[in-house]
Amino acid sequence: MQRCILVVDDELAGLRKVHVEGTVPDFYETIADTTDPKFESLCEVAKAVAAAQQFVGDEDSAGAYFQTDDAVRDVLLSVQFDNIASEELKDLLEPFLARSRRVSQLKNDFLTAFPASEFIVKFVGAPRPILTQIAECDTVFLDLFLEDGDDAPVDGVQKYLRELSANASNLTLPPIVLMSTHNELNEHKRNFSAGSQISAAGLMVLPKAKIAEPQFRAAGLRLSFDQLSRQSSVAHSMRAFIQSWMNALMRATEETSKTLWNLDASAMQQIHLTSIRDDDPYDEHLNELLSREYLFRVESDSDVGAKIKDLDAQFRSHFAADGKELANRLIAPMTDVDTSRSLMSHFTWLGVRPTLPFMCYFDEESAERVSRSLPFGSVLCGPTLAHDTQCWVHITQQCDLNGISRARDANGTLIFAVAEARELQPSDNPTASTTDLVARSLQIDEGGMRREFDLRVRVGELRAMPLRSFIAQARHERLRIIGRLRSDIAHQIVAATTNHMSRPASQLMLRPALLRSKVFLQSNSLRNGRTPLLETAKKARVFSLTQERDLYSFQDDACVEISLWLARELSQLNINVAADPLCTALRKGWRSDKQLPGGILAKVREWVGLDEAYKALENNDVANGQVQLTVVFER
Repeated sequence: MQRCILVVDDELAGLRKVHVEGTVPDFYETIADTTDPKFESLCEVAKAVAAAQQFVGDEDSAGAYFQTDDAVRDVLLSVQFDNIASEELKDLLEPFLARSRRVSQLKNDFLTAFPASEFIVKFVGAPRPILTQIAECDTVFLDLFLEDGDDAPVDGVQKYLRELSANASNLTLPPIVLMSTHNELNEHKRNFSAGSQISAAGLMVLPKAKIAEPQFRAAGLRLSFDQLSRQSSVAHSMRAFIQSWMNALMRATEETSKTLWNLDASAMQQIHLTSIRDDDPYDEHLNELLSREYLFRVESDSDVGAKIKDLDAQFRSHFAADGKELANRLIAPMTDVDTSRSLMSHFTWLGVRPTLPFMCYFDEESAERVSRSLPFGSVLCGPTLAHDTQCWVHITQQCDLNGISRARDANGTLIFAVAEARELQPSDNPTASTTDLVARSLQIDEGGMRREFDLRVRVGELRAMPLRSFIAQARHERLRIIGRLRSDIAHQIVAATTNHMSRPASQLMLRPALLRSKVFLQSNSLRNGRTPLLETAKKARVFSLTQERDLYSFQDDACVEISLWLARELSQLNINVAADPLCTALRKGWRSDKQLPGGILAKVREWVGLDEAYKALENNDVANGQVQLTVVFER
């Protein structure tokens, strides 16, 4: 059975008058002058075209005909135009003719990638197709900018995809590939999944310039189709889960709103009274109650539970046979280190810091407010937070702080754990063992920039002192609060501090490092023993390499490009390797000194600068005649 490929693109559906105007703005003004030799030359071409002869009997009818889309199709793009048109007319139309050649090449690439024996390829223009048309296709290639479309193409296509997603309900959408010659595609690449509400597992962003590269073309289009097709079920499950979660949030909002209105001011006053009597921070007390109420509503939603179960099954289907490694890694539009780290930061740190000053002129006043100004889990440091800075983590139990506040006891004891700050960069991929206690991803804004730190707790190293002594030392060291740990995280530090033998549970979170790299193929059969993947005749291309512990992987468009390049270079060495398994291996991740599909050894090396990346290569690696893919990165 033939599969259907739908290509929604004005150019590929057929160039029209609007495309001529977009590339040669003065063309129609020029031929409006019937005495211009270019007009006469165009008439000669039209007389040689059977479909146009009837319209060029006189100058007026010819002038009217040349203003139509039919004239573009039948005359300007005809073989007769190439043979008969004057050089002056060809020179005038050269920008449009060059565009026509690019469009013809792209269309031929599609027809080559998806041969008629296996596929039906449909080229359509504006307006964008409705859901019923989309649902009949196996993959949709969608141009970002349509001549008859929105003035703001990014907003327009995101709105269109959101409506598709909403109307699809339980229907599985085919993979969608967004194409464009415009810069907006790359500028908004990261936001397309969120803006369109379609999972990145079923959505690829592919600039037309990338498709036009010799090493991509038809092979790259087919490889992109193959990669997307095998994960359409995951994309559907992810879309269904997010929609279910969002619906559950709306229902939870309604139910929590009812709870708040039913409690109203009187019950809220009672909660406030309880907080004040215990000298608890009221904001934390109230936020904890309401967040648990909100979370309960989402947790108890049966549809969310069903969607999570389905998503779990889909992800498990992409495990290797041993159930420990991934057999296929899902496509991501871009490695988003910031979002991944922010997710971890929100898991570890409260979204608000105490604003009440903890240092007062009188020690008794400091004691009275300490339960609110320096609550359990507060983290302090001096005026400068930098790499290796020592921080104080407040682990005095809140009930003890409340007692100090009620008694205004400046001699009450405060207890702090000691932690060491490590500043993180995008290229960092710190790993911690289960015995390490690390408060991850403290994000602070200082000096107009976002900085991020991990705090490694020195388990067993404490500072305990009377409150009045702490206030004196805080003044001397100019201590300030830089964040506050969530209660469960702070209690892990308490447990580890009070008993070194206890091992606090910590949730495993992925945090990739993003590295700049260059790619080389090494073999004694190659000139100089190596060949890089080039961007220009003399300049090697730089790729983004992701590192997760000892596992390396490339972004998805890089995987396609590198696998196609490898397959082509290896074929010249009489080594036949399919691009598809190579692409999958490069994306799901590999380890240095391990073999890729086809028996090609992959090795990763670090060098101080990519301009001299070739210096990291070692001839001994291929001394015995083997072929090696070497990836050189810089931190």
